[in-house]
Amino acid sequence: MAKGQYKKWLKPENLVLLEGWKRNGLTDQQIADNIGINRRTLDKWKVKYGHIGRALKVGHEAANYAVESKLLKKAMSGNTTAMIFWLKNNWRDKYNDSELSPEERKLAIARMRKLDADTRISEAKANAVEKLSSASDKKLDTILDKLIEEAQDDGAKESTN
Repeated sequence: MAKGQYKKWLKPENLVLLEGWKRNGLTDQQIADNIGINRRTLDKWKVKYGHIGRALKVGHEAANYAVESKLLKKAMSGNTTAMIFWLKNNWRDKYNDSELSPEERKLAIARMRKLDADTRISEAKANAVEKLSSASDKKLDTILDKLIEEAQDDGAKESTN
């Protein structure tokens, strides 16, 4: 990459081009290829040179708004597919195909509680390991193993209730 190549892309006409590419649905990889740079370089430019980052963001948002507007118009004109799509994505609590039975809901809740407990235990173990010396690792493992067993016992009790 030639030094200073980014300067060309800070010119207003090139910022409009970047925005247009993003609005037309090009990925950052495709845009980097069009410019003749590596994708990581484009990522750095987006952070370092705000005009480039904003052009790509505005282009993406403009495309989203344009598609949203057309979808809404189709839905309002009676296009059933557009109506279903709109409602499922904008009124999820009411129009959701994945209704769970009460039993499935309880099972999902129990699994989430177990996952949360396991996560808290893992985080506590990681924090404790960082704070304690290597000599006390065996003691810590014993304590944490007991906590894990208790959490599993509690999870088993909750899922049977």
